Amino acid sequence: MKIYQLLKLVSFIVVLSFICSCASQKKIEYFQNKGNTTSGGNTIGQQNGILPLELKIYKGDFITVQFFIDNPEAIPSISSTLDQRVADNRTFYERGFVVDAQGNLDLPLVGKILVENLTMLEAKTAITKSYQEYIKTPVVVLKKLSFKVTILGEVNKPGLYYIPNESMTLPEGLGMAGDLTNYGSRTDIKIFRKVNGGLQEINVDLTNRDYLNSPINYLMQDDVIYVRPLRRKALANVQPALSVISTIISSAVLIATFLIIRTN
Repeated sequence: MKIYQLLKLVSFIVVLSFICSCASQKKIEYFQNKGNTTSGGNTIGQQNGILPLELKIYKGDFITVQFFIDNPEAIPSISSTLDQRVADNRTFYERGFVVDAQGNLDLPLVGKILVENLTMLEAKTAITKSYQEYIKTPVVVLKKLSFKVTILGEVNKPGLYYIPNESMTLPEGLGMAGDLTNYGSRTDIKIFRKVNGGLQEINVDLTNRDYLNSPINYLMQDDVIYVRPLRRKALANVQPALSVISTIISSAVLIATFLIIRTN
């Protein structure tokens, strides 16, 4: 009877170890069709007019401004001709401008231009208009160097990431961080976002592709993305110990069985 009980205990430990090492396919598969988001085969439905979030400019932002004009001597160090660029070995940060506490960019020749809360296109239009009084047909290029997101938790490469584009989706951000680990929750991704001086918490289920047609699919400046660990991660830390115990008990059962048979 004791041997039988030991065998039951060994079987229980083996099954428990197997459960700890496995995960439901439904919990790890991305972009499942859980809603009415398909039409005509596997094509995702229309976005109902939802457009990518436009990147805006805020106080403290770092902006590079570059001009392509016929007479680059008019705005030295930040202008070139279209066919011949002026050599400039300075970094982007050395060539950039900070949006001041009043929301202005202080630029050569024209002085302060209010850009706070403008999109990049609106800021480009305002700067171009200011310079047209002095320069014919200026070509203005703006880049925002302070668009960054922080990705933490169960991803392969957590850290602070600067975004080179003017828009980025959540899957792109997670891909940049090396994707989720095997212990990252696909159903509870948290995005912490600054909104009107406060902090908004957004929950995203990566296994449901409905969110792809939602504004929350697009990241905003200073977003913090947190991937929560699954409970089975804690169990996985115990699994090696369970395997050792299972091996010891199995060995003990075999030895005990051998001794009982021999004595009989």
